[in-house]
Amino acid sequence: MIMTFAERADQLCDRLRDMEHQAEEGDQLFYCAYLLGLLGLHSSVEGEGQEEFDRAFTGTLQETLEAEGVTPSDQENITALWKAVCAKAA
Repeated sequence: MIMTFAERADQLCDRLRDMEHQAEEGDQLFYCAYLLGLLGLHSSVEGEGQEEFDRAFTGTLQETLEAEGVTPSDQENITALWKAVCAKAA
């Protein structure tokens, strides 16, 4: 069955919340919260397909990180967390 973008966003948010509860440092909490916020905004986009959602969101994430002037180090860590969440929710 093909997953809608909203279903995929919910699935990824659930994984992120699990990771957030297990986070032991402030930076990790920030990265989880950053992704959760952006996923919340992106979940209303119409579309279908898990890979399509992940690809579209990855592009949005990169654009947003650059537009908001997030430090290169934080960009790297947020992107790494995003990839980890996608892998766990596959």
